[in-house]
Amino acid sequence: MPMAATEAASYGRPAITPELAATLVAQRYGLTGAVTELGSQQDRNFLLRPDTGPSGASVGALVFKVFHPATDAAVVHDQVAAMTALASAGIEAPAPVAAADGTLVQRVALDGADHFAVALRFVEGEQLVDERHLPTHLVTGLASLVARVSRALADVPATADRETQWDLRHAATVVSEFAPAVPEDRRGRLLAVTERAWARVQQVADDLPVQLIHGDITDDNVVARTVDARPRVVGVIDFGDVVGSWRIGEVAVTLASMLHHDLDDHGVLRAMTATLEQGLAADDGLPLTPAERSALWPLVQLRCAVLVASGWQQLAVDPHNTYATTRMAHEWRSFETAAGLDADAMAALLLPREDADASTTEAPAALLALRGVDGGSPTPLSFAPDGDDAPSRLLLRPDTEALVLHHALARHPLVVVPQREPRVTSARPGVRPDRQHTYPLAAESVSRGGHELVTLSDAIVLSAGPGTLHVRIGAHRLEVADVQPSPAYVPGALLTAGESLGRATPLDQVSTHADGSTTTLEHARHHLRLRLLPASAAIDLPWDCPADLAPGYGALVAGTDAALGLATSGTDHAVDAASEQARRNAFLPDNTERYYARPPVFVRGWRSHLLDADGRAHLDMVNNVAAIGHSHPRLQAAVTRALGRLNTNSRFLYRDLADLSERILETTRGADGTSPYDSVVLVNSGTEAVDLALRMATIATGRRQVVTHAEGYHGWSTAADAITTSAYDNPHALDSRPSWVTVTDVPNAFRGTHRGEGAGAAYAADLNGVLDGLVDAGTAPAAVIMESILGNSGGVVPAAGYSVAMQEAAHRVGALTIADEVQVGYARTGESFWAFQAEGVTPDVVVCAKAMGNGVPLGAVITRKEISDQLGREGTFFSTTGGSPVACAAGLAVLDVLADEALQANAKAVGDHLAGRVAELAERHESIAAVHGRGLYRGIELVTDRDSLTPDAALTAAVCEALLARGVIDQATSERQNVLKVKPPLTLTVEEADSYVDALDEVLSRKWF
Repeated sequence: MPMAATEAASYGRPAITPELAATLVAQRYGLTGAVTELGSQQDRNFLLRPDTGPSGASVGALVFKVFHPATDAAVVHDQVAAMTALASAGIEAPAPVAAADGTLVQRVALDGADHFAVALRFVEGEQLVDERHLPTHLVTGLASLVARVSRALADVPATADRETQWDLRHAATVVSEFAPAVPEDRRGRLLAVTERAWARVQQVADDLPVQLIHGDITDDNVVARTVDARPRVVGVIDFGDVVGSWRIGEVAVTLASMLHHDLDDHGVLRAMTATLEQGLAADDGLPLTPAERSALWPLVQLRCAVLVASGWQQLAVDPHNTYATTRMAHEWRSFETAAGLDADAMAALLLPREDADASTTEAPAALLALRGVDGGSPTPLSFAPDGDDAPSRLLLRPDTEALVLHHALARHPLVVVPQREPRVTSARPGVRPDRQHTYPLAAESVSRGGHELVTLSDAIVLSAGPGTLHVRIGAHRLEVADVQPSPAYVPGALLTAGESLGRATPLDQVSTHADGSTTTLEHARHHLRLRLLPASAAIDLPWDCPADLAPGYGALVAGTDAALGLATSGTDHAVDAASEQARRNAFLPDNTERYYARPPVFVRGWRSHLLDADGRAHLDMVNNVAAIGHSHPRLQAAVTRALGRLNTNSRFLYRDLADLSERILETTRGADGTSPYDSVVLVNSGTEAVDLALRMATIATGRRQVVTHAEGYHGWSTAADAITTSAYDNPHALDSRPSWVTVTDVPNAFRGTHRGEGAGAAYAADLNGVLDGLVDAGTAPAAVIMESILGNSGGVVPAAGYSVAMQEAAHRVGALTIADEVQVGYARTGESFWAFQAEGVTPDVVVCAKAMGNGVPLGAVITRKEISDQLGREGTFFSTTGGSPVACAAGLAVLDVLADEALQANAKAVGDHLAGRVAELAERHESIAAVHGRGLYRGIELVTDRDSLTPDAALTAAVCEALLARGVIDQATSERQNVLKVKPPLTLTVEEADSYVDALDEVLSRKWF
């Protein structure tokens, strides 16, 4: 081991207390003030906040650093030079402060040993090390800092001939020397990983650029401050590891420090290295060399190994070193993460090269063939998210893949699933997207009667064992699993073209159901996996990986499908979200509402989940249109059947329209079994329903004026938009209403004009005043319209008693009441089928849509014929798609499913459970001010403080983005955009609700977004 490291390990840290440090600072610098110790593994660092300077002037905080006694004068010189260089480059770093005698470096004697000491300007900010989650922008900001530091130090000469345990040029020696201090159950793995990583580095070591580096730009040694309401990395501290070493070591050290944190996914590391590479190459800087690219991940592994070994060694020397003790858990976690990721794959992931040689991964032509017992060839099967071979009804189960294969084998004796496609069959609900292993790293063949793998080219056996075979074919290595090779296949054996490599292994055919029960499947199944790799690839690669690692690992197995003769062109299942968004933005108007800064591309849905182009499941908490869940088979069957029989419009006579209308009226029956309504007019959307309802009211009453409520949204037609008062949807809404629209206050008892117990009566008094004013002005209203639950207020239930009082007030002046149930109707609130029923009112007109067709365009106006018949005074009416046979088939299927699957009761039970869980969260998270709504129409209101109820729109937006990375789709709502929508499909289960609340708890526990 290097001498400096040996000496450092034997001495322990300098023997100096905070009290002695304060005395020395007072003597040498003339400064007094509070002194506290900062962490360090070998030196001693003390924070001093001086009262005043020697002249009485205010002095900023300083760090008094006492070096380890083994530290050489040249080492101190290099550190001072590095800090000076960074300051000149505009990078915040500790700047040395001159002592009273004018020198920058002091000598102090402690326990008979001389130590160097310096006073440094303290860089204000917060360290990252103790934050479990680091947002992506913070991590890429750290990478940008590394690039700037590297460039600033490129021309600073290293004067110290320094050998230190932190210099990665000595990593293998350090680990070997310190290994005896590592617990035995971890020592073997530590040494094995170190040996393999060091061997890879040695292959390119002579070509790695060397310069002065900081050596420890980590989450411990950078500081962040809030800038423009976001945390940003602003500076670097602790120059104790400055050394002339490999430039790429600077990058490896920083990457290693990220591995114990909870990042959104491994793509963050890719963004980090891209930022760093761009920064290094800027202004004619030196970009990363091929040797540096090759060495990066092995050096990350070595850095983690050194940290583990050094930590245990430090505890052996200094058992009471609490700093080292507290670090061991996350240092081992970092090591396991680094060791578990293949170096070749990480090189392809983090630093992809456009000029990479494809010859080592891509097969030039078919090298292999799969043959069934009858000599037949396999049928390709696609498990891609947008493919048709995995029925939606089988998705998101523990046994999805087994069932899909079972159904495929009923049609084909031998099937093969390509390697190149993500598998929707591997989607896992309730699991973070970056932990759903949807990308296979092998092709898979399955048969019902047995099959074999045949080589089409000469091959050499590398190894064979139970269920495994490795052979060399040209420049490639073929790995086969679940195979039964011949006993004659020993290492070195030559296999000629046309020979069998082995037969597929039979598997038990058992399907496991969600309740834990099992079913034995009828087809015996034989299974075999294979992949083509570069000859130098590791032999312990995983068989699948998450999407964020697929660009790396996928590059190693890219030749697999071609080797089997499978088509590698045609449908491209990979979708670049940024490109797709740009394509959409090219023709959509700028005001089109969009979800997320970096949205996933969704290609499929099933029940309460959406599945993206990478095959990953996301819990859908906002799609109230899909009331009976996504892709319901009964809806699909009903619509398909209708499309195959008849699809016309309501001017023709067919039974479906009356069937649906009768079923809708049944849902409006009261306790006496009768319905107050006898007319249903079917339309194609909520906007059309609102527009038609307004027309009915004005014709029926002979009046034009309409009273609407503030903070309401009712649609986009000219009339519906006129009564829409949402300032979020239209910031000028209240100032731009036409003369025939009058706005009354929204009855929000939580944060409105009137609050608390008497709010309903107070809002009703306001409404009566508005109505009386209109009557007195000779413009008596035709109608008063309100959402039955105040959606744009955040899902707030109207103030108690207001709905009844509104109805009475409207009828008093001869106006009709219109209940907008477009969002909240159709069993969503749980207590009743229609939200207005729970309020004890009977609106004259009810409008609905969204859930009615579960995505098929369908809406309705429900009223009395005495009102709807008045339309005839202004001509005839029909809606082209509203009430068509296809729309009616969809509407009937939705009503059937709602009843047969008891989704209204589910909405109440799950909604109440969810609201209770969120109320418990509010006891720990001050930002949660309230949970609004009923059933599965909820709003979770977030505020900066509960006394003022100041809306926290920034937090709400950040939470939605953070939940997306946790596999939850949620969005902000309300005028103030500070309320989390909870409007999921009514199929949401208690377990899924718990998953949502758990994710919300984790996100709200973060310090930074």
